[in-house]
Amino acid sequence: MTRKSVRLFAVSLFAIALATSAFAGSNLWTYKNPSDIKWHKLSWNGNIIFGGDTLACIDAQSGQAIWTRPDLNGLTAYQVSEVEGSPYLLVTKNSMTGTKLSALNVETGKTFWETEKLKGATIGVFPHPTKDLVLILTSGSQGQGKTTPDMIMLNLNDGNVVWEQKFADKVDLHQADQRSRWSPHYDLSGHQPPIFEGDAIYFTYGGAHRYDVNTGKMAWAVPYDVTEGRLKRANAQAVIDGDLIYTSAKGQLRAVDKNTGIVKWISKDYGAGIAEMQMRGNIIYGRMGGTFFDDKKNEWDLKKPLGIVAISTSDGQPTWRYDKMKDSITNILMLDEQKTILIADKDEVVGLSTNGQEAFRQPINFKHKAGGGEKAMKVARFGLGGLKGGLKGMSDDKKMDDVPVNITMMPGGLAVVRGKQHVIGFDPSGHQVTFANAYEAPGFAGWQKFAMISMTAMSYTMNTAGAASTSFGSSSNTMYNNSRQGDLSRMSSAMSKRFSSTKAAGKYVYMLTQVEEGKDKGAGLVAVELANGELAGQVLLRDKEPDYVVDELNGQLYNLRGNSIEAYSIRTTVR
Repeated sequence: MTRKSVRLFAVSLFAIALATSAFAGSNLWTYKNPSDIKWHKLSWNGNIIFGGDTLACIDAQSGQAIWTRPDLNGLTAYQVSEVEGSPYLLVTKNSMTGTKLSALNVETGKTFWETEKLKGATIGVFPHPTKDLVLILTSGSQGQGKTTPDMIMLNLNDGNVVWEQKFADKVDLHQADQRSRWSPHYDLSGHQPPIFEGDAIYFTYGGAHRYDVNTGKMAWAVPYDVTEGRLKRANAQAVIDGDLIYTSAKGQLRAVDKNTGIVKWISKDYGAGIAEMQMRGNIIYGRMGGTFFDDKKNEWDLKKPLGIVAISTSDGQPTWRYDKMKDSITNILMLDEQKTILIADKDEVVGLSTNGQEAFRQPINFKHKAGGGEKAMKVARFGLGGLKGGLKGMSDDKKMDDVPVNITMMPGGLAVVRGKQHVIGFDPSGHQVTFANAYEAPGFAGWQKFAMISMTAMSYTMNTAGAASTSFGSSSNTMYNNSRQGDLSRMSSAMSKRFSSTKAAGKYVYMLTQVEEGKDKGAGLVAVELANGELAGQVLLRDKEPDYVVDELNGQLYNLRGNSIEAYSIRTTVR
């Protein structure tokens, strides 16, 4: 590679390029509530839902309230769940007498139905990918530790109970990703979600379990310990192929007959969490190690070895193992046409052939370190997922490094490698870095939380989607890649269009950095087009403690400040 092929952009130059823009960074509207807003989130239909003294929804285009529900006050963010691809907004409200679940129309705020059948606080909401059913898991204890969840399957159309069942084994709860400002909440976010296939539901909580979708009866259970201390998401999503389901737990893989529950084989212990599995033919490629959040110690723990192991599906024996990654590791990117596996660490993008041999090693310039105000912070290396905390076992100097976290393949064949403050374009066919953007770290406390949420959402969504849990090219894989809901007629045309548009998301990445607008300078966001690394827009956040969400589809940012929500345009163009 020659340095001429690399274009390193400084954010100050980007700001100059946007100085004449009348759109990027402009305030679109400000919504003011009579009292403080406790939280806000972006609805999948593009509007903003918030909670405080009322539950309400704001139109993203006008900034006007579409609906308010004062009767649903005092709710935390984790008590409000959406059924993506449908008009249902599920709201749970706890009282001394029990838990009420209300299904609202996300467009109007009106109640579809209510039920008081739930037994305790909600710890997991899982819609069926093709049927109008939703599985809700609850617990009588909201505290840290083990619980035996109650399960209830509801009909989305009317709220009627299809079945109720007690889960067979105790499972560990972890701190919720969306935490309350008043008290911690524990849920199933540290585990991978269940897999729906035909009339079966497969769980990997406390081992492997199969239940019947229609009756709730357990077909079989294979209990074993799945928790690596208090680490979150250290195990991969299970993979189904033919009559077998493959699971990972505490560095070991298992093959279980999905019809009988008979364990076919158990692999050796690879000494680190296998947090990702990709199947091709008769080989499972498992990613060894990574950086995982320990919600008990409130810190990040780098688990080694770091690399990939290829395991035969016939007997669980390794065909090869590669453990030469240094101090960090990204997700696995399978390049099927090239029969190559792409992965990156702190220094290089590595291409491995499917027989485990190095096809290439390309240095990448991830040399930016934290500077200025954040030197006193604990800035960790991130593998997949999390919110905050220091990194166990690493020096302060290494904690400041920015390292690759995610690799994403663009439609044109370009691989994009991301860190907190870096975006790098890499051409796998020519083994060339096509662009390299480094951004100065922003100057407000807690900025890394937002950077991590943005990065890890890409990895977590990719690795836990239904399509990732079924064998590449299988009928189940096709089912998950199709529309989640067959009955879209209940949604408005705008919602249906939005739902279709979400499948095309991923053209831009939003980086926290220092931004200049005229004479003003401070923390802000830049929108970077992933196809070429060019800047598409920016916004200056005039807030010492910003609390924002970004809508990738329309290029807008919504910042919560006290009793107000402010909307800004980030991009100069809208898809």
